Amino acid sequence: MSAPARMRRRWVIALLPVLLAGCQRGPSTGAAHASLPVDGGSIEWQGRRACADCRGIATRLVLAQGDDRREYELTETFFTDGGDTRFAEHGRWRRQAALLQLQGDTGSRRAFALLADGRLQPSDGHGEPLSLDEDALLVPVAGTGP
Repeated sequence: MSAPARMRRRWVIALLPVLLAGCQRGPSTGAAHASLPVDGGSIEWQGRRACADCRGIATRLVLAQGDDRREYELTETFFTDGGDTRFAEHGRWRRQAALLQLQGDTGSRRAFALLADGRLQPSDGHGEPLSLDEDALLVPVAGTGP
């Protein structure tokens, strides 16, 4: 092996731990965390997913925060041949790291993983995805400041 080849090999070996450390970082959640409402503001996500026994389900989630309260409104509209059926749910929300947890006024519980790009993925209470389908994700569409 020539001297220049040995030198390149040493540089690669020396830089390998640095390169591997960069690859082992978890997903960035900065964008998702920045997209949550600030005090006195709100943000909205929307999505439309497939449905086995209807033409689709449109989902709209609005989070609001103000005066030490974090409230949400979740609306799901089921599109059927017999007419559309809309369900609305209200309650309080909280965030634990990259997991958004909703507690409905009627006792319902839902969870969404906050993805790095600001989208929400329906999840179980531990952050495991309920569906890996792209159409199950909710996309941020609007936000307001204080």
